Amino acid sequence: MKRMLWSPQPKQLMALKCPADELFYGGAAGGGKTDFLIVDAVSGAARWGKDYRAIIFRQSREQLGQLLRRANELYVPIGAKFRQQSQYGHNIYFFPNGASIQFTYLDCDRDVENYQGNEFAYVGFDELGNYPSDYAWNYMQSRLRSVKGIKSYIRGTGNPGGRGQGWIKQRFMEGRLPNRIYRKSVILPSGREAVTTQCYIPSTLYDNKKLMTKDPDYEARLFNMPKHLRDALLRGNWDVFAGQIFSAFKAETHVRPHFVLDARYWYKFCSLDWGYAKPYDLQFWAVNAEGRMYMYRELYGCAKDEYNKGLREGSDSVARRGMAIAGNEGVTMCVADPAVWNKTDKAPSVAETFEAAGWHMVKANNDRINGLLIFNQMLENTDEAGIPMLTVAPECTGFIRTVPSLTPDPNREEDVDTRLEDHPYDAARYAVMSDFAQHPTRYIIDRERITRSTRETWDPFAR
Repeated sequence: MKRMLWSPQPKQLMALKCPADELFYGGAAGGGKTDFLIVDAVSGAARWGKDYRAIIFRQSREQLGQLLRRANELYVPIGAKFRQQSQYGHNIYFFPNGASIQFTYLDCDRDVENYQGNEFAYVGFDELGNYPSDYAWNYMQSRLRSVKGIKSYIRGTGNPGGRGQGWIKQRFMEGRLPNRIYRKSVILPSGREAVTTQCYIPSTLYDNKKLMTKDPDYEARLFNMPKHLRDALLRGNWDVFAGQIFSAFKAETHVRPHFVLDARYWYKFCSLDWGYAKPYDLQFWAVNAEGRMYMYRELYGCAKDEYNKGLREGSDSVARRGMAIAGNEGVTMCVADPAVWNKTDKAPSVAETFEAAGWHMVKANNDRINGLLIFNQMLENTDEAGIPMLTVAPECTGFIRTVPSLTPDPNREEDVDTRLEDHPYDAARYAVMSDFAQHPTRYIIDRERITRSTRETWDPFAR
């Protein structure tokens, strides 16, 4: 093969040399993500020849066209021959040494099952954030194999935002530092330890000196965008991004330390979004006479290091564990999705198993549209002291992790995309829509002591 006339930027070179099994590269606009993916795929082709097969995905046919134009500029000069199979959306470059790199689009996650039985040495996803779950990413790892001893890799690129914001951030960034390789090990049935490695390498416009030289106005265009877009696309901030439905949520203001929940001023109750194959979320709430709400505890049934995967724990077990905590505090009321009253065969419903454990179950108002409006208002509105009307304890990690990553339903923008990890949001929506939250003074003990003057002078968050 001919030598490619292309030189990498420093961050691109770091990514090209990264030995991690899984790599996510990018984080901001203009960081050279597409070039990295195209060149990274061909580096294996040069080494392994006819035994090397690679595949790179975009989500749509239109997006794929942009990728192919750049691939053509880089591959054809080194002798690659292009062949298109339009009926399948396959576009394949064949190299003089027999290696091949395929470009195709992937409309939805399940389309990856069309590749059952295939094997690849390299899998790439351009703009990985377009995929709402990690299904395609995980499935294609099962296609990474070679009887020829070729080291295989999977690579993804993207910017903050999109429907995949949540799972990408969880997989590559949470609790991790950038530019470092992390090990994940499992013990196989044979007793052998299997280790996979993961890495996130951020890249911004400032890492792409070529682009800044050729188009010096690009930085200004990004800088002149609204702040949330500027932070995401210019600085690669994964906490704010375009399309974020609850942009009002800020950890620095909405996550507050524990304080004394005096029963004279606060009423406690729980909310539940049930899940078995998907996560469940049992949330513990306190509300005062002003309607200010505080989530002080959360039992989130999500598999460790797994996106949107439940523990498959029985409702009787969850009910007993929750009651063992709540019962000691005198908390028995739980507002839940009306679906938990549904019965299958002769088995008790989820609601019945909770009631058998001592809970008093209340059917939630499941108005999704008004629920979203009220929930967002609770995040946005503050009291006279500037404290948000809805805050959570630092231990409520399921809520803190997932709510900022939610995006609108593409077919109904006044609702969240239910394909995402929305269970903590649903449980919180039941809570803010409940009668406990809407009419708190009906439930607060010794409410006659809660006068206007008391509320003006007594601030529990100050304790």
